[in-house]
Amino acid sequence: MTPIKKKFKYQPISLKEILKQMKQNIDLMIDLAYSAIKFGSKELANEVYKIEQKIHELTFLLNFQIIQTQAGGLEKAKELEPIVVMGYSIDKISDALSDIARVIFINSDIADFTQLMWDFVPEPIVKIKVNEGCTFINAQRKNIHFRSHYGVDLIAIRRKDKWSFENNDIILDKDRLIVKGELEPLMELKSVCHDYEPISFNLGREKKDSVFDLSNPEIQEMFKNIKMNYVKITDISETMTELALASLFFKNYEVAEDVLEMEELLDGLNINFEKDLLELAGYIDNPKDLTGILRIVFSCEQIADAAQNIAESIVKGFEPHKILQEAIAETSEIVVRETLSSDSFFKDKTYKKLQDKRYKRGFHIIALKRENLWIYSFKPDFTFQEGDLIIGLGPRETVDAWKRCVNPEKYNEKE
Repeated sequence: MTPIKKKFKYQPISLKEILKQMKQNIDLMIDLAYSAIKFGSKELANEVYKIEQKIHELTFLLNFQIIQTQAGGLEKAKELEPIVVMGYSIDKISDALSDIARVIFINSDIADFTQLMWDFVPEPIVKIKVNEGCTFINAQRKNIHFRSHYGVDLIAIRRKDKWSFENNDIILDKDRLIVKGELEPLMELKSVCHDYEPISFNLGREKKDSVFDLSNPEIQEMFKNIKMNYVKITDISETMTELALASLFFKNYEVAEDVLEMEELLDGLNINFEKDLLELAGYIDNPKDLTGILRIVFSCEQIADAAQNIAESIVKGFEPHKILQEAIAETSEIVVRETLSSDSFFKDKTYKKLQDKRYKRGFHIIALKRENLWIYSFKPDFTFQEGDLIIGLGPRETVDAWKRCVNPEKYNEKE
């Protein structure tokens, strides 16, 4: 049977709008891909595939628009180089994220593995049920401002057996929210939603026995390193994507160089992870059950390579086109790189204390550099010090307030 070819209808769209849509779609795709393997959801995996196809179309439109509208010889072509690199790299990242989500089709037990990591991840993805008494029942999703008000991101809504991703959705009683955020804000949101049940990832699928015998002390010991490295690999590859795009949008050479450093670190982590996983294979009944985990880590490496390509375009001296700057001006979240000053509100405070809304302002610290050491995961008692280089991601509307918390002297002088 000959497959039916999907016809692509060309619709004129500005370069700025294409870039904005690519950025928005890749952000959503990251969260949906990891949600799919966390909850064992083939429906979410299919949604990731749809976004992948959309990004392929946007990449085609991007290249078509550049060819159709741009002329002027070598100099004009050089100006557009970062846009071409960004489009190509985001397309590659979307391929890798789709591969991560599709692991659920080839390794249905992958959720058993990813659920073991939830409390190790800096911003875990969890399910929260909306119950009677929740203050935002009957409110539109877009008007709740989950990130700035609650410090979390709403990825999707599960209503009975259907998924919803629309910004205009109204939150109803008994909805199950798929939410991403740090542990303390997540627990606060659970309280707001009157969800007092323990953290659960069950969405109705049949529960099977885990392929990992965690009662075995040797397997428990192996899992310590496996958990730590898996979380680092997935988190660093995601962080590299955010930072690479930030370096491109803001012509920030320092952030671009940070990305290149992270890529070298990730290479070493991958080698250690693969070694530990091969050792674990000798302790389980069917080593094929580890195939999905290997595919995820391999895809993270591809994501990191694509982010590296973006960062290299800045390090090589390419200027960010004004269209890029216009596109980022319309995105809802921003990446910020700031050094903690001697008069900082963050100085000598623990990570737990900085979850206070006065300091947090809806921002998530995605990475910290202390001297030559990068840190991506923070324990509650981790203490911030003067000179720490902090990279945060958060709402555009609170960025100035967050910067003043980190470095008051620098930003109060500008007022």
